[in-house]
Amino acid sequence: MFKELLPSEDNENLPFNLLVERTEGYSGSDIRLLCKEAAMQPLRRLMLLLEDTAEVVPEDELPRVGPITHEDVETALKNTRPSAHLHAHRYEKFNADYGSQILQ
Repeated sequence: MFKELLPSEDNENLPFNLLVERTEGYSGSDIRLLCKEAAMQPLRRLMLLLEDTAEVVPEDELPRVGPITHEDVETALKNTRPSAHLHAHRYEKFNADYGSQILQ
């Protein structure tokens, strides 16, 4: 999912194995939100840079949005939490009531 959802430009440097380990318990929706948050970090840096500039910058001289970095992923991990654990008790009860059992 991470390779699919994160922009392909320079994402070979992203710690995909670490992402998989650190997102244990995340739902697909949580992972999608994490990827969006990581992808927004370079844009936020650019917006801060442009807001600090008092004069108008010609369009052809505007800085480009940079790639997603390892630090962007770390920031996204800090700001995004798994939501599936909030409903775990409901899933466990459903499984206890309706789940299949192995009979011997």
